Order: sequence, then structure tokens, then C-alpha cells
Amino acid sequence: MSLPQPWVDRLFEKLTLTYGRAFLDRWRDLDIEAVKADWAHELANMRAHPEMIAYALQHLPPGEPPTVLQFRDIARQMPPPKFEALPAPTADREKVRLLLERAKRSLTKRVA
Repeated sequence: MSLPQPWVDRLFEKLTLTYGRAFLDRWRDLDIEAVKADWAHELANMRAHPEMIAYALQHLPPGEPPTVLQFRDIARQMPPPKFEALPAPTADREKVRLLLERAKRSLTKRVA
């Protein structure tokens, strides 16, 4: 499933604002809707991970505007999210004591 058209339109707006005419001139002799459709196709896997698009927009190369493949490669360089470990659960001392007593009684009955 391709990237939604409004996302691609917004992406093109942002890249045009960033690079000016240099971005649009890159596609000057092509049908812009076909170019956008290609971007939607190439970036389709980012539909579930829009943070990758945001990352790529924050790490655009200076000077020359990226092609869709270059943009995709930048997005793929996004580091994986960092997760903090949850604190270890604390045991309910009374429950532990009762379970140990029950286990001891069970083992005592089996031996006898």
C-alpha cells in the first residue's frame, strides 16, 4: 500500500520550501503526478513508521535535493527507538511466605 497522497503532497511542499526551485527543477521534464506516485510507492513501508519521514526531513543533505531513493536511505538510517527497562517487580512477602509453606506441606505429605 502506497504512502497516502496527502503525505506525499506535504513532503513535496516541505522539500520545495527547503530546496526551492532546485527540488522542482529536478522533475521539470516529467509528469509531477507520476513523480509523486513513484515517491508514494518507494516510501510505502514508512506509512506505518512516519517517524522515519520526520527523521529524513531533519537530516536532509545540504545543497542538492535528494532523489526518492536517497530520501529513503536517509530515513532508513534512523536509529532504533531506545526503551528503558521497567523496574523489576517486587514480590509480596506474605504471598511468598504462604506459597513456600504450601510447597513445604506438599513435599512433606509426599515423603510420608
